[in-house]
Amino acid sequence: MGRQLSEAEHKKLRRTILRKLYSKGAWGKSHLLFERLQSGMPPHLYGFVKDVLADLLKEGFVVFYGKTLHGDAYHLNISKKTEIEKELFS
Repeated sequence: MGRQLSEAEHKKLRRTILRKLYSKGAWGKSHLLFERLQSGMPPHLYGFVKDVLADLLKEGFVVFYGKTLHGDAYHLNISKKTEIEKELFS
């Protein structure tokens, strides 16, 4: 049976993903590849990035930009900007 992600780890990973997208200005036409979202994470959390990203997609915080030549790309949902900033900066 696989390792479960604790609530604290999930929250930290969630904020890290949002922070990466926010700091790169990934809104609208700008985007970030999945590999870039995963890079810099502790290796034992690599497998959970997809799960946390799926949660962010369901909530509408992150939008699937599309497939590029280099892989799947994502960007932040501009209509959720206030909520995203509240989560990142509070």
